[in-house]
Amino acid sequence: MSHPAMLAKLHIARKELGLPEGEYRALLARITGSDSAKGLSDAQLDKVLVEMKRLGWKPKPSRRPPSHRADVRKIYALWGALAKAGKIASSDAAGLRNWANRQFSVSAPEFLTAEQTRAAIEQLKAWQRRPASAGERA
Repeated sequence: MSHPAMLAKLHIARKELGLPEGEYRALLARITGSDSAKGLSDAQLDKVLVEMKRLGWKPKPSRRPPSHRADVRKIYALWGALAKAGKIASSDAAGLRNWANRQFSVSAPEFLTAEQTRAAIEQLKAWQRRPASAGERA
């Protein structure tokens, strides 16, 4: 998880636990030695979040499974690799969105179902394996 995301999670936890300013700062000081979250490391933020969970905070699960986000990132990476190999004209996101629209009738790879995501990955991998021809460009 990125540092800004951890900070956001910390502030969400504080709000959902209903911690007043003083108690929140005391908790930070007790766990990290600092009464401000601004300069905390990821490890320190993680310790504070663990403590907030112990105090009863229950983080809400993500709307999309982590594997789907990773698979979408893989689609973008494969698209970039195709551009680097000269098999498509450009690695820009607009080209990928156009391809996703033609192949799966979605406006962007983020809107693919899990099954479509797997199919897109396999199509892009097959495209990578094909020898480049002179006229092949997306």
